[in-house]
Amino acid sequence: MADVTTFVDTLGKDVCATVAPKIDGLTKEIHGFVLGVITDLFQRYQPELAGELRTHIVQGGLHVTGQGVRLDLKNRQTGTVVSSLDLPVDITIKVDPVGVTLQNATVSLDVIK
Repeated sequence: MADVTTFVDTLGKDVCATVAPKIDGLTKEIHGFVLGVITDLFQRYQPELAGELRTHIVQGGLHVTGQGVRLDLKNRQTGTVVSSLDLPVDITIKVDPVGVTLQNATVSLDVIK
């Protein structure tokens, strides 16, 4: 009678030999399916952003707000909007302090009379 280790090892080898190729095939089919769907979607629809973005310099960064910002998906053949999504925009982007070093600079002043 075989011990538990031998039993589990033998079963594991058999499962790997019979199931692993099936899983590999399924994985390849899923990747092909997803690629086909994404390709079809990009050929069918054209994304467009609409609206207005405003940027303000604030302490420590940039503040970006949006007004009427939306993502429209248009049919590439007809140009009609298939779906639209409103995008609220109100973010602050942190910007680290910037130091400037000038070397060999020339300053000239023009006198206006």
